[in-house]
Amino acid sequence: MSELLEYLGTAEQAVATAVEVIRKGLGAERAISGKGDRDFATDLDYAVEDAVRAFLAKETPDLPLLGEERGRTGDEDSHYEWVLDPIDGTVNFAHGSPQHCISLGLTRNGMPVVGVVQAPAAEERFSAAVGHGAALNKRPLHYSGPTDLADAVVAMGDFPFGADVERRTQRRFAMLHRIVPKVQRIRMLGSAALDLCWLASGRVDAVVHDRINLWDVAAGTVIAREAGALVTDLDGVDFSSGAIALLAAGPAVHRALLAELA
Repeated sequence: MSELLEYLGTAEQAVATAVEVIRKGLGAERAISGKGDRDFATDLDYAVEDAVRAFLAKETPDLPLLGEERGRTGDEDSHYEWVLDPIDGTVNFAHGSPQHCISLGLTRNGMPVVGVVQAPAAEERFSAAVGHGAALNKRPLHYSGPTDLADAVVAMGDFPFGADVERRTQRRFAMLHRIVPKVQRIRMLGSAALDLCWLASGRVDAVVHDRINLWDVAAGTVIAREAGALVTDLDGVDFSSGAIALLAAGPAVHRALLAELA
């Protein structure tokens, strides 16, 4: 367990490095790189990832890293792996929205065990390590959400883009048709990592992503779990590196949503 706290400290330092890169780049004209259908990265996405990679290569040279922009590098046989989204909510960031963050997680045998998510514009840092609780700016977080689905504010992922978009969009409409009448409100905030952190801090009551990448949610998964929420895939299996969908909430709301989405 003390090893996880050491990794948590390393992750916090790495994210602080990332924040400095973002702050120095604010106000400059952004270079945009297309990644496919309506998906893109800015020059700062790459700059942040490169800075974090350089820091972690020095501090934890034996650990591999999976990053959204540069892919996976390092020892594939390692039990641990860093997982980085340099700017989660790139579209928000590029449009001047404060709803973006740096998300750095650590997995052990595929299960997220350390997470740090920092929202620079809000000056909020969410952090957690398995067995040590979750915190917002060093203040402990304890999830206490509703027990009735009708009282739940549910954060969902953006509408799909990329491959198989028509089928996936129809699936999303079907999900919304089923749960909108059952919940208090739906929110689409544009940052999966912050969705989970907001769940941990009580700003939303559930998170549903029917298609997700590990780098979007590895860190947030630890934070939400350590605050007291359940985080699974849409079959109710604990979320880990093999999952492609996510459902997070307190036990009662989680059960109700799982039944509705089955």
